[in-house]
Amino acid sequence: MKKLCIYLFLVIFTLQTSSQADDIRDFQIEGISIGGSLLDYMSEEEIKENVVFVYKDKKFTVSMYNKSSEIYDSVGITYKSNDKKYKIYEVQGLIDFPNNIENCYEKQDEIEKEISSMFDEIKKEDWGILIFDKEEGSTYRPIVYEDNNGDAIQIGCFYYPNAHQDNHLKITMDLNEFKEYLKEDAVPANN
Repeated sequence: MKKLCIYLFLVIFTLQTSSQADDIRDFQIEGISIGGSLLDYMSEEEIKENVVFVYKDKKFTVSMYNKSSEIYDSVGITYKSNDKKYKIYEVQGLIDFPNNIENCYEKQDEIEKEISSMFDEIKKEDWGILIFDKEEGSTYRPIVYEDNNGDAIQIGCFYYPNAHQDNHLKITMDLNEFKEYLKEDAVPANN
């Protein structure tokens, strides 16, 4: 009987799942997550009306929405150009911080704490502040989370000291397949 009780105890406690998520697909931006269908959120007509970018090889397309939101100034969603189901490969939310990079860093830290509390066993890397345009003095501060599937969330503050573009915070969720595409094949197109 003692062995049975110990066995039941072990089975019950080893089958319990953590209350925290370990899959980036559980995270949402404006209620939208990667891996689902964009058609669950809007019509095909709305999707096509909001196309802002198509990669040069035409493999992926981005539709951008400047909708009224308490959080984001715009939301971009990436899907395969020829996919009639509009599977979501990337979702990004953008928050503008014109002339105030310190507020961007504060918001980034706040979001980083929230995301860290949501995920139990997920890899996180804080890259610090990186220079991406020496001539302009523009910098980028990425914090990246990656799950066991290779899917990722990135929170990045972009600083443009010469004001050719607003400083902004971008939160991006990517399926691993799209991350690999960006590394290997993506060629920007001028749209």
